[in-house]
Amino acid sequence: MKAIKITILALALVLVWNCSKDDYQDYEAPDTLSDVSWVIGLNRTSQEPFSINYDTHISFFDLSQGAVSHEWQIQQGNHFLVEDLDPTDTLTNYIDEAAGLIIGRPKAHVFFRNSGENTVRLLNKFSEPVSYNSSAGPFNSVQEGNLHVIDTTFTFDVYAQIKPAFKVLQDGVEILTVTEDEITSIDDIDTWPTVDVEAGTSLTFMDLTETGRPNGRSWRFPEGTPNQVGGITANVSFFQLGTFTGELRSFRIAPQPNAQETKVIPLKVNVVPSSQPFVFSNNLTEAENEKISFQVNGEVTPFSGEEGSFTVNVMNTASGFNQVIPVQLANVQAADATFIELTLSQPIYNSDLITVSYNGTNITSSDTRVLQPFGPETVAMFFGDNILPGNGWASFELTGGGVNNAYASSQYFIPGGQGNGQFGDLVWERVTTNAADGAASMQYNLPNVSPIPNMNLFGFSFAKPNGIPAGTYKVSYKVFKESSTLNAFRMEFGNPVTDIKVFDISTINNNQWVEVSETIVFTADLPTNYRTTLRVIAGDNPGVTGAQLLYFDDLSLIELEPRP
Repeated sequence: MKAIKITILALALVLVWNCSKDDYQDYEAPDTLSDVSWVIGLNRTSQEPFSINYDTHISFFDLSQGAVSHEWQIQQGNHFLVEDLDPTDTLTNYIDEAAGLIIGRPKAHVFFRNSGENTVRLLNKFSEPVSYNSSAGPFNSVQEGNLHVIDTTFTFDVYAQIKPAFKVLQDGVEILTVTEDEITSIDDIDTWPTVDVEAGTSLTFMDLTETGRPNGRSWRFPEGTPNQVGGITANVSFFQLGTFTGELRSFRIAPQPNAQETKVIPLKVNVVPSSQPFVFSNNLTEAENEKISFQVNGEVTPFSGEEGSFTVNVMNTASGFNQVIPVQLANVQAADATFIELTLSQPIYNSDLITVSYNGTNITSSDTRVLQPFGPETVAMFFGDNILPGNGWASFELTGGGVNNAYASSQYFIPGGQGNGQFGDLVWERVTTNAADGAASMQYNLPNVSPIPNMNLFGFSFAKPNGIPAGTYKVSYKVFKESSTLNAFRMEFGNPVTDIKVFDISTINNNQWVEVSETIVFTADLPTNYRTTLRVIAGDNPGVTGAQLLYFDDLSLIELEPRP
């Protein structure tokens, strides 16, 4: 008769962490009763206790009472270890060569050297019937001759040692490939190939690692930008002149067993002066501390006395302000020498419109190029966080309700008389087929009807849970026009309506998420039951015909700083 097979996942086991060689050494059954029990020493740091690293050893203790015999069986390639092993020493020194693949004692120390699925089989024989109560129900012994057998299989997923592999490309052309079996060392640097890279350009690194099932990586180039980056594919730019090297660190982290391997990239990156002009390359932003910074296409040589070469114009329509504010200090950014920072002599506000121009000749790159004049370029101002709670009402993540709630919870409502379902498919509907962030968005799906029907999507959580203070705010939506010729949509605020903002979407492209915004002033604090209305109306879309399909997501409200 075939013995019962019990997999480890079906058993309620006692786990003993970090078993030493003396654990359970002198254990004796208290009487002659027949019972089935095991203790296994596993790695307490793993979230998946039966997923283990290659070259791991695990101690098994058969505490079954009244067994006539115990037999542990392992697979070819794995080994039993001797009793007096030192787990801090090299485990290959403790392989029990005489044991082979089967031992007949209650204790077994198994050394796993096969990657993939591995099994350890325990065969217990008793002189009388026994059963084991597991989480999957009772398992009974099977009679074989005069004995009764419990046949148990413990299954482990063994993760192989990580073997990094990668390739390097320049301008899309492969210049180096390193396989998982190649061993690299910085000691061999004199034999490595050299690639010339113009300052300000980049190399592409592609991770090809498979063995060991890594779930993360880090490309490290101390002189590169960025100097450390993850991703299967990484682009690293070089600005500083010189010859540099890097490495790939490939790793596994939870829930997989932790492991890492680092392989030096056997390539000398020789950064030479650029043949391109030294120019403004974007990233013109205001930081929270009101410093303005911008990036150029090379590392900047430290300079001083160039404040007068910059013109910073500040305009604020609401306050009537329109002036050039002098630059108090211009310098190379300490954290990244491809950025120049400007500190102004007067305060600025995120409601300002600021442009920067440069018309000097004395700022140079580390490879001796002269920065070319530019501007005026517009500064991306610093804004605080969205004060509306994320991942909820404002981003359509809540679900529930029915047709008149657009299935977006009771926090939204469409009057029944407006007929959200009058055309078959809903006009307003929460969907999970397209989202800017999170899992859901609000779909507006209008068939080819004329005129555009009035259909209000009321919202009731705008000011929850604590109200919104009076002030000036930037209100915005992310919009995705999949098949739409609409020119505008609107938001109405309050009940009765106290303000209306019309959002122009006439120039945005189809099939991409675009954020559109308007400025709104709340002259008084908003109560928690404050109402908003999202609407698409014919009056805002003269001459628009045909079916319309678009999506709304991530309503945002960000406080603005009015200029005094």
